[in-house]
Amino acid sequence: MRVWVWGVVLAGCVLAADWGAGQGMAAWLRRTLAGSETAGAAQVSARGFPARIGVQIEAPWLAEAGRPVLALERATVTAPVWNPLAWTLDLPLPQRVTLQGLPFALTGAAAALTVAAAPGADLPLAGITLRMDSPALQLAAAKAPSLAAESVDLTLRPTDDPRLLQLTGAIVAPALPPGLAGALSRQAGLATPLPDRLDRIALEAGVALAQPPALLSAGPVALTALDLRRADLLWGGHRIGVSGRLSVTPDGWPEGTLTIALADFPVWLDLGLAAGLVPPERKPMLAAMGEYLARQSPDGSVLLPLSFANGRMSLAAIPLGPAPRLPQRQ
Repeated sequence: MRVWVWGVVLAGCVLAADWGAGQGMAAWLRRTLAGSETAGAAQVSARGFPARIGVQIEAPWLAEAGRPVLALERATVTAPVWNPLAWTLDLPLPQRVTLQGLPFALTGAAAALTVAAAPGADLPLAGITLRMDSPALQLAAAKAPSLAAESVDLTLRPTDDPRLLQLTGAIVAPALPPGLAGALSRQAGLATPLPDRLDRIALEAGVALAQPPALLSAGPVALTALDLRRADLLWGGHRIGVSGRLSVTPDGWPEGTLTIALADFPVWLDLGLAAGLVPPERKPMLAAMGEYLARQSPDGSVLLPLSFANGRMSLAAIPLGPAPRLPQRQ
């Protein structure tokens, strides 16, 4: 009998602590947002009791330099009672989203971002996972989604070296703007038109940072290197693969070389011409170069080096212009 009594008392204490944690989190977030000029919400209330702790945020918004950047209808942030270091942001769908002042409709089956931390004073990052099922983002005045896919699954996890993270993921069947595939196929003279959706985009990379990332760090951690082990794009059976390693200077300039592997090079060349990415006068030279490089490759793919140096980039010794510069704040 005493065992049952103590069991009931213990369960009551746990439930009371769970309820109190959710109420305390909601009160803390309300105070924090009330004094912020870059974030806010119409209402914050406790959610998740009894299995989870967390809050539901009504009409959250973010701003930068006094201008609105992002606004949502609602979002829920919760963590399981047994693991209060693993927080999940759930977006109920459908809902209205405002990006840079433009109204969008976000639809889909599910959308969740999970951020996990490890025990420590600054809560070291233990992993980030983004999962979305059938997401579609459509401008309110548009007739078709601006962005859509069958699924999105991305994961970022630390390795044995806390400054090195493993990035993996895939976007299945991402949609292209309506009519783009058909127009490019006609202009490129393809016998079989390309579909309106890519087959798949897959990624596997190592991300090196200046210091181990933590949820309570003072600011973003600088990127020092990117080891792109595999990045594949498959479209209508035609593949582009990218691999290589880049270092990043303290000023944010990438340095190094990525290798682009093109199967069916003549198809990609014609598509590049149709899209205006390749000047027509360079087609004979590029076609001859592609034919030569394909003969050197075991599988017939054309391997092209994309090089970054001194703030510039070039493709197979053809200058492309300034390289993208990454923000470097520590």
